[in-house]
Amino acid sequence: MAGKLSKKRGEIMIIPNKKVILLLFILSLFLVACGNKSLSGESENWIGRYSGSEENKERVREFVIRPKDNKEVSVPVSYKIISERNDLDLKGTKHLEANSLDILTRCSDCNIALKGNEISIELKWNGKKETLVLTN
Repeated sequence: MAGKLSKKRGEIMIIPNKKVILLLFILSLFLVACGNKSLSGESENWIGRYSGSEENKERVREFVIRPKDNKEVSVPVSYKIISERNDLDLKGTKHLEANSLDILTRCSDCNIALKGNEISIELKWNGKKETLVLTN
């Protein structure tokens, strides 16, 4: 049996041993770490959001970056996304669709729980350069 029997006021209670309690605690931490995570931030000209989730045994990282005040940006935007822990490195150039730069990645073994992490997004457009920092 995983615990000890104890009588208290005529009742029988099972008191789990330390190993069972430790196992349950570790399992709960793991489940919390695998859940949805999000970070957000804004810079002078941009607003951004990161969300990480798990769908059908696949991990999904999504970045949505929009011009502040819904300003129209019709030129391509180059981006470089780097996390503080160096577990994320994405770059590319895209035109905004519906005035939004959406970047979606899927993987089976990447870290989506970036809570406590900081993500820097370097943006270049129309001869301008700016860094957008996402935090929790």
